[in-house]
Amino acid sequence: MLPPRDLEPVVPSTIDALAAERTKAQFSVAEMNRFIVDEKTRVKTAKIERILAAEPEMFNLRNVYFMSRKEKLDHALKIGARLIELMREGKLTSEEISYADFILDINGPFGLHRAMFIPTLQSQATPEQQELFLKPALKYEILGCYAQTEIGHGSNVQGLETTCTFIPETDEFEVHMPNIRACKWWVGSLGISATHAMVMAQLIVGGKSYGPNPIVVPIRSTVDHMPLSGVTVGDIGPKFGFNTMDNGFLMLDHVRVPRVNLMQRYISVSREGKVSRPANVDPKVTYGTMMLVRAEIARNMCSVLARATTIALRYTSVRRQFAGISDKPLTNNVESPVLDYGMVQYRLVPLLAQNYAMFGVAQVYSELYDECMREMDKGNFGLLKELHATTCGLKRWTSDVTIRGIDTCRHVCGGHGFSQFSGLNEFFGNAYPNIIWEGDNYVLSQQTSRFLVTQVRSLRKGKPVADNQTTQYLRKHLVNGRLSEAPAPSFVGRSIALLAAEYEAQLDLLSYRAAAMASDLADQMDEHGQSWNRSLVAMQRLCDAHSDYIVALYFRRHIGTLQLSSPLLPVLNKIATLLFLYVLEQHPSDLFRLPGSAAFTSAQINQIEVLLANAIEEVREQAIPLVDAFGMSDLRLNSALGRSDGKVYEDYLQWAMEDPLNTDDTGKAIRKEWFEKYYKPVMHGTETSKKTAKL
Repeated sequence: MLPPRDLEPVVPSTIDALAAERTKAQFSVAEMNRFIVDEKTRVKTAKIERILAAEPEMFNLRNVYFMSRKEKLDHALKIGARLIELMREGKLTSEEISYADFILDINGPFGLHRAMFIPTLQSQATPEQQELFLKPALKYEILGCYAQTEIGHGSNVQGLETTCTFIPETDEFEVHMPNIRACKWWVGSLGISATHAMVMAQLIVGGKSYGPNPIVVPIRSTVDHMPLSGVTVGDIGPKFGFNTMDNGFLMLDHVRVPRVNLMQRYISVSREGKVSRPANVDPKVTYGTMMLVRAEIARNMCSVLARATTIALRYTSVRRQFAGISDKPLTNNVESPVLDYGMVQYRLVPLLAQNYAMFGVAQVYSELYDECMREMDKGNFGLLKELHATTCGLKRWTSDVTIRGIDTCRHVCGGHGFSQFSGLNEFFGNAYPNIIWEGDNYVLSQQTSRFLVTQVRSLRKGKPVADNQTTQYLRKHLVNGRLSEAPAPSFVGRSIALLAAEYEAQLDLLSYRAAAMASDLADQMDEHGQSWNRSLVAMQRLCDAHSDYIVALYFRRHIGTLQLSSPLLPVLNKIATLLFLYVLEQHPSDLFRLPGSAAFTSAQINQIEVLLANAIEEVREQAIPLVDAFGMSDLRLNSALGRSDGKVYEDYLQWAMEDPLNTDDTGKAIRKEWFEKYYKPVMHGTETSKKTAKL
């Protein structure tokens, strides 16, 4: 089917409108891309996209929106197999394969083999075990998954009911699921793919439980892929999204495996049944894979959100609705771009600022995470607790912002945002699980808040606390662990305009807000007897306040790597200030509740709103150059609305015509079949309709 010919041109065209937005750039887009996206990611992305573009028949995902789940799984397996071929040909590394999945947003059945099974072997297996399991895993001779979540136990890892019991008579472990609650569920790469599962189970030796530990359990034959004895395994079925991943279920009925299958780098069970651990090992190290994946989520969310903000900001800058309603002068009675309306700006521009902050956070956080991993390899676990708390908070903050942000982007695209061709729906479903998996965000907040309250309690008791980015601001704002004994913070008495101009004062306010909330929660729990359960809502707020500070700190730290003469600084400082004002505007009750002279007034809140509106209008003028700097290719966007050339409506119509229902080959046959089976009986099934049909 071809579109009608000789259509009148749209004036102004969406192509010209997008080009005009790009002329507003007050900085080099290429230079901003080099600053905001780290070099390793840029180089890796460029290489992978060149390879993908060379095989469009394999990697073009234009038809994915028309596929059934079975067809999507088949397509994902085909892509996954081809990527492994490219690795074996020396064209891609294993890390680049994982990133190719990320770029394509295909989330194929090989994904958790790379993301969780292999990393667990790398971090928790002994050299002997790596020889036994890691080597064949890296060659894809075995396919693995990470089986932790149970149908009745998700966030409560300590409550897992799968058992791993040492049998001294045979030198084996017996892995067993005693009831339906213990059925492993939601496990990626398990439903149809995995031959081996890294099962998290309660380790029981000599009748004593040593908590959850990972153990390798073969579940399918590597010869014919059939389930092994005692194994019941399958796919859990269609989901809201992520349907190219074979999330599965697993039941193990007294399955025996050799003792060597238990990961024993950080815990060892001897032939005689003696359990030992290396000195100074933090038991949380057995959750290392979870922490790794949470860290990856926190680092990856910036690119996930960038896909949505690029689509939405490009589209709203070329989509026109109504004339003379925005605050800008009317030109030739042409309708205004949707992005010129205040409500659209308020929904999108702060989101863009959060997106930029996330890119900065990803780079600073990666350095801290890598440092912690290096220290752990040396046997130093001193950085683990604070990084774990920060990781939980950042995983929550980045994924909450991203999922809300993608949905916001869908909404601002109006009716067209509901179409799969927007690129925002399949994508939204695929991204959505990030707020749930590897720790539900509401539960993760408790991890961060517990750490903060514990540090406050230690300061009050005069106990030593480690020197880190969290305890530094607690010590600064709390004397002997209490606000009442501390001097007034530096931001007191400054106008909002001065606060907006001084980033050190901004950080001081954000850290003071978090310290005050941590101190108050400690008071409520320790001095007023408030239960843990009644404290859960406060913990959400505390976790977010801490993360707001960490995000601002890391973003400012990344901006601080630029030369003072950099032409990027003016717009980046505007973005950072906008983000600061947006945090304040979103949480006025926190500001009203600050103690004593630090408390904000209604007049100050009004001033925050005015300055925020001004900052949004200023950054809006740079919105398209700013999203262009993310470097999102059209292949990656897979969107009619977000096309880099601005050909929105032309591509949208063409994509609809490519629907199998509309094509001249399959569409004609389908319509003929349906007419005979359904429409004809409805329209001609009675005498009246037959007579009407003859007229």
